[in-house]
This record gives sequence, structure tokens and C-alpha cells, in this order.
Amino acid sequence: MKTKRINLRVTDETDALIRAKANSAGMTITDYMIKCATSKRITNFDGLKELTTQVKKLGNNLNQLLVMARQGRIHVVYLDEVQCELAKIHSELSKVLRGG
Repeated sequence: MKTKRINLRVTDETDALIRAKANSAGMTITDYMIKCATSKRITNFDGLKELTTQVKKLGNNLNQLLVMARQGRIHVVYLDEVQCELAKIHSELSKVLRGG
């Protein structure tokens, strides 16, 4: 038996969307909201900002190397460190996407 009440505020557009989706699913709004809230996997992207910053820095460094190579200022580039950093980023993103 349902004895607890949860109230929330939404815009008119959100209200209409929720009502339409509940109706389309053949569910009451209460049942639809409960199903959405309890059946969906929520992924927390803590640390994503730091990873994004790292990727941007690597991209900037690669762009600078490309410009210098096109200008003939450099001829050989060793990207071992870049490859290592990208491997770390890939590993962290994989952990987040796997939920761990």
C-alpha cells in the first residue's frame, strides 16, 4: 500500500511530456514515475571534467606539433608520452562506463 508522498515541481512542458509518456506506456503517472526512478541505471561522471581537461590539453599539444611540422620546424616527433596519457584516459573512461 502506498503511504508516502513525494512532491516535485516541473515546468508545463515537462508536465505535458511526462503525462504523454505515461499515457503512451499505458501507465498512471505515479506508476510511470516510479518505474523511471527505480529502473534506470544512473551513472555518476565524477572526474569527467578533469579527463576532459586532459584531452583538451593533449589535443592542443598535438595541434601545435602539427603546425610546427607543417612549418618545417620539426621533423620527428616522439609521442610515447601522449600515447601513455591517452591510455590512462581510456582506462578511466572505461571504468566509468562499466560503472566501477
